[in-house]
Amino acid sequence: MNPKQMMMKNILFLTIAFLCVHNLKAQTNYYVDDVSGNNTNSGTSLAAAWKTIQKSANSATPNSTVYIKAGTYHENVVINVNGTVNNPITFRNYQSDIVMIDGVGTAGNTLLSISNKNYLNFLNLIIQNKTVNNAQGILVETTGLGTSTMLSFKNIVIKNINWNNNASAIPSAADNSQGFIAYGRNGGITNLTIDSCQVFNNILGFSEAISLDGNINGFIVKSCKVHDNTNIGIALIGNYITSTVPATDHARNGVINYNECYNNISLYATSGGIYVDGGKSIVVEKNKCYGNGNGIEVGCEENGTTDSIIVKNNLLYNNQNVGIYVGGYTTATTGQVLNTIIRNNTLFQNNYANNGTGEMNISKASNCKFENNVFYTTAQSVLLTRDNISPQNGNVYNYNCWYTPSGNPNAISVNWGNTVYSSFTAYKTGASQESNSFFNNPSLINTTLATLDLHLLNSSPCVNTGKPTTTISIGETDYDGNARIINTIIDVGAFEVTAPAGIKIVTQNENKFFPNPFSVQTTLYFKFEITNAEFILYDINGRQIKEIRNLFGDRIIFERAGLDNGIYFYDVKENNNLIAKGKFLVY
Repeated sequence: MNPKQMMMKNILFLTIAFLCVHNLKAQTNYYVDDVSGNNTNSGTSLAAAWKTIQKSANSATPNSTVYIKAGTYHENVVINVNGTVNNPITFRNYQSDIVMIDGVGTAGNTLLSISNKNYLNFLNLIIQNKTVNNAQGILVETTGLGTSTMLSFKNIVIKNINWNNNASAIPSAADNSQGFIAYGRNGGITNLTIDSCQVFNNILGFSEAISLDGNINGFIVKSCKVHDNTNIGIALIGNYITSTVPATDHARNGVINYNECYNNISLYATSGGIYVDGGKSIVVEKNKCYGNGNGIEVGCEENGTTDSIIVKNNLLYNNQNVGIYVGGYTTATTGQVLNTIIRNNTLFQNNYANNGTGEMNISKASNCKFENNVFYTTAQSVLLTRDNISPQNGNVYNYNCWYTPSGNPNAISVNWGNTVYSSFTAYKTGASQESNSFFNNPSLINTTLATLDLHLLNSSPCVNTGKPTTTISIGETDYDGNARIINTIIDVGAFEVTAPAGIKIVTQNENKFFPNPFSVQTTLYFKFEITNAEFILYDINGRQIKEIRNLFGDRIIFERAGLDNGIYFYDVKENNNLIAKGKFLVY
């Protein structure tokens, strides 16, 4: 090979390598303005903006952002473009403009449709006002053998998507609308994200506010507010032959977390704030559900199973029926729930309908665990109901805290199949369950619904009394984001008490550590003068590791002095009286 050929080969090799590694297109910005835009424009500047969102949905190229100017766009938008790996297309508002895709007067049922599309982001849009049977705010689907991946929806508002304009109308099974619906058919949907969206005031008929149905493998629904809808808030669905391949006909491998679901109430069925029906391998954690039909339901309505669901670290209170429902509910199908874990949730005064069901309802479920939960009932004093429907094999109930407002363990009710137990001891003995559970006041900070605070007091019997061998996931935290296990044994309920056991919690009197976190030195400032005080430092396991005596003045300067990275707790005592407490982070 002569030198010229060698040089050309090297250039070609470098060019191919560059394209493979950097496979990026130049960033392009497009603009839409329904006031001054024109679809014959180039769309590449505000002065040459397009008029309709649909034009951008037909024309945007990979690695571009479509900026939409403020306005009400009466369109049924169909996305006809794809991004690529590392080159997504983003549709969003311009600056802080308010952009509304509005269904008033439009011909189609769906306001935003995405079918067999990939690498798309949608940000800061309002989808609203469509009243027709089978109305849809956002539809994501795969058809035929088509696939869809890497779709993201963030800060989207979906409201007033209605099958009927009368919220009191009783629908039939054929009457439906959906705020956000994803159908994963045979090709399937992967890597779907719904983040910080609001879905509310929708009249849904027999459908749901957010629904992921069928072959959807890998998804996140997080930090959404789903409320005041006439049926289920968030649904994860399978077994309805959305995919004709039974093994893939399940929403699966997903996470539902940090959502707030409330006032999702149906007049014709029991509607969950969050409902897993036929889903598989889904984690439901750190959600707050109240004022719904059920708080969280893990069910299986059709033939088949719901399998490997983990429901943990959730707050469930003041729901119409129960805080948690688990199981297939009818002998007409084979549907049942398997291998599901319900742990470290806090349930407070659910069943406001006073129908005698209690805090939790169990039906056709097998090999499930119900552990480390706080159950605080209404004045009915009904703990739970276990329906007399088989199969129910291998279920374990243990390490739970149960309590009723009367405080009397001999004046409770447990509906255990055909048997009703009227004392906590009789329930434990007769059901052969709850051997390490206890009936005791969990010592919640505030039990008034208007000012409810479900954190545990440091003196709570739930501190360090969970299942000692509880296995938590890597990086798992409690509802607040604190370490899920402190002092080696997990607390019962959704919150971990952050102060080490034995440290009294008192008002901090507006004392302030600054900076916090710190790496070298910090200062604790007081709002008053301290005299002959002592500063006591504890590690995260509650062991005392430092004590500084004879302190005076309005501040303490604290040196790191060889401390390892981590969280530390402190007391300040004056004449043996605890006058301040707190924690700080060394990094």
